[in-house]
Amino acid sequence: MSKIKIAFIISNLGQGGAERQFLELIRNIDKSRFNVSVCLYAVNKGVFYDEIESVENIIFTKKILKHENKLLKILEAIFFIRNYLSKNVFDIVFTSLFMNGLLVRLAASRRNYKNKVVSTIRNSFSIYTPKHIFIEKYFIKRSYIVANSKSAANDFKAILKKNINQSRIQFIYNGYDKNRYYVSEKRKPDEKLIYGNVGRMTTQKNQIQLLRVFSGQKKDSYKLQIIGSFSDETEKLVSYVDSNGLKNCVELIDKVQNIEDYYKGMDIFILSSFYEGCPNVLFEAMLSKCFCIISKHANSDGFIINGINGYEYDGTDDDLCLVIEITRSVYNTEEGYNIIENGYKYAVENFSMEAMVSNYEKLFIDIYEKNQGCN
Repeated sequence: MSKIKIAFIISNLGQGGAERQFLELIRNIDKSRFNVSVCLYAVNKGVFYDEIESVENIIFTKKILKHENKLLKILEAIFFIRNYLSKNVFDIVFTSLFMNGLLVRLAASRRNYKNKVVSTIRNSFSIYTPKHIFIEKYFIKRSYIVANSKSAANDFKAILKKNINQSRIQFIYNGYDKNRYYVSEKRKPDEKLIYGNVGRMTTQKNQIQLLRVFSGQKKDSYKLQIIGSFSDETEKLVSYVDSNGLKNCVELIDKVQNIEDYYKGMDIFILSSFYEGCPNVLFEAMLSKCFCIISKHANSDGFIINGINGYEYDGTDDDLCLVIEITRSVYNTEEGYNIIENGYKYAVENFSMEAMVSNYEKLFIDIYEKNQGCN
């Protein structure tokens, strides 16, 4: 079989779990079977994951959009993508996140790209607005969707069951390089435990809950690090830290390149989000041998089994307070050690980079062969 020509198209590689997974798939896909092209069509703010430019055996294209007006910028992006796809006819086009999926599918001509575009959704489908659902119903008949959790894929199938062949919706878990997060030995914690949360500072991540809960803890008993791109909630978080005298025990840290170093210094990781699909940060924390606590709203596929590989709380402040106290009491015990080890093993066994890449390769080959059979 000749090499399959595949284009990876995304606006930019800013900091984020979806962007990291996009990069890792490009980096690890079998270049002996796939001819890989990568297009970043809106790099105006710079490329956070700039290592993309050093990935071997890819054809790399990037574009800085000229317009400032939002509508004109969207039109410029669509025309650029359409021209890119017209000049280079690909067998498969892969993109990630809703807006990229919309623009790529608008730009891809039906004549050349019917049944060739694969787009991913990264969060629970329950947060989609009627407008989003209408758009997906329109495009799904000539493209494919990959969710990164079973629950998101099942929700999507339930909503669109009358519109499509169910095989157009797949789920593939994210994959991680365990060596990047490997910790030979965790630090020996003193009386002050280090708690961590990683994620963009947005309403979805519910980081304000952590500040409310920890403001009631003894300030000399903990250190809390919240790490992620400063965004629409940052000002609110900073104001809460200042007004509640938390500066000496809470750090708000903007995006970092070496996130694995921060995980390695954390004792307990808390994911407080209102919703998640397949939360990258949870598995990165597990691989770094952090004790993990998760809100039930972020535990979409039952990633954490309470008391086995971490703790789940019901989403309320009171229950999080209780779970923190329980965690503190077991952290340095055999029970706590077993929970941490179970979390590590769970992440290694279910979210390997090899499994993710292999599943995507199988999907791409299957789509390619179906399209060849139709020609």
